Amino acid sequence: MTSAPEPSTGNRINRTRNMAVRVGPILLTMAMLGAVRSVGTFPIYLGYLSALAGICWLVLTMRISRFLLPSYLLFAWGIVSLVYHGLGPISYIQLCMVLGGLGVAEIVARINPAVIADVVSRRLIWLIVLVVIGETLLIAAGFGERSRELQGELTGGLLPDLGIQVPRYLGPMGGSGFSGALTGALALLCLTEGRKRAAWTLFFITILMVSRGPLLGLILAGMFHMLRGWKIFRRLALIMPLITVSSPILVYWLQNVLTTEQILFLIEVSTRRFLHFMTFLQWGLDNPIFGIGYSNWQSVYSEYFFERDFQQWGHRTNLALIKEAHNFMLDIFGEMGVVGWLLASLQMMMTAVSAFSRDARYGSVFLFISISYLFLSGLSNWTYWLVTGLVMGYARLSRAADAERREAAANLRDPPA
Repeated sequence: MTSAPEPSTGNRINRTRNMAVRVGPILLTMAMLGAVRSVGTFPIYLGYLSALAGICWLVLTMRISRFLLPSYLLFAWGIVSLVYHGLGPISYIQLCMVLGGLGVAEIVARINPAVIADVVSRRLIWLIVLVVIGETLLIAAGFGERSRELQGELTGGLLPDLGIQVPRYLGPMGGSGFSGALTGALALLCLTEGRKRAAWTLFFITILMVSRGPLLGLILAGMFHMLRGWKIFRRLALIMPLITVSSPILVYWLQNVLTTEQILFLIEVSTRRFLHFMTFLQWGLDNPIFGIGYSNWQSVYSEYFFERDFQQWGHRTNLALIKEAHNFMLDIFGEMGVVGWLLASLQMMMTAVSAFSRDARYGSVFLFISISYLFLSGLSNWTYWLVTGLVMGYARLSRAADAERREAAANLRDPPA
């Protein structure tokens, strides 16, 4: 009795890809649910679903996009860094969130952006609205984040100097900055796709977050959305991601040209963020090859802040605020060194060039993210990879349309016999 022939590698891959197509809607739903991580101060951990969906997609398809190669190399470099520093399993789990984010970008890139906007405006927005309503009830009951206490002074909220007491929401991601980046990006996506009711609802929710990065991003991205038909504005828009990727250089320069009094003033007006910038910059300068290891900030910061003369710049209470660099590229520079920063910068600029080329249809969404992430650390964040996938997906559709036009033109010149 003869045994059945072994299936070829090509057939196995095709079967795996077909399986991925069948489970695609399920994975997309999981990825979208990952936009929600918290209701008020209560975590609900749906964020892990998006990473799981992304990893499942990568396993099922066994295929990666060349466009995302710098980010896959960044993930691999992160593994090398963790091995070098001998860090524990928690750091590897955190880094796997980055791999899951890459998978989310791969999923989104294979779906028409109009379909993503439809999912957002018909389904995801209701979940976000319910979260905001739930947080409103929690705030009314005495929970939530009405303000932050820094040096005994209450700050935060909307228009506190005018005596108007409006709460600062934490939003669906459990942090006002990340939630504002999420809802702002989705608002601009819906606006681009003509989903105006959803767009304005999400714009309003973004304002409730009262976060400087997303609010500034909304203003500039909204202007770009109206002016993107002009080639000069598409070119000028590249300046913003260039500033974002140059953050370590800019902070290094400021630290060396400003006086002590000027640095202290900058720290104060930035609500300690410039201190975070200097700290993560120093980590990268002291560990230029491997950084300190991904998500290893907590164990290292105490040593730097209390033993490396950083007390001249701040107070011991500042330690509780250090959970990130509050800057996308400085976070990577400090935790993965120069190599990680260069790879992340290459990926961001590749995405920027793609986003602002042709008619820059989703350029406003990417511009918004590049501004927001001047104030946020988001390598494992859902929003960054969703927007990257949107830009990839539209570029794919544009290339297909260009190919069809060329083929149609060729047929007109040389009609088939």
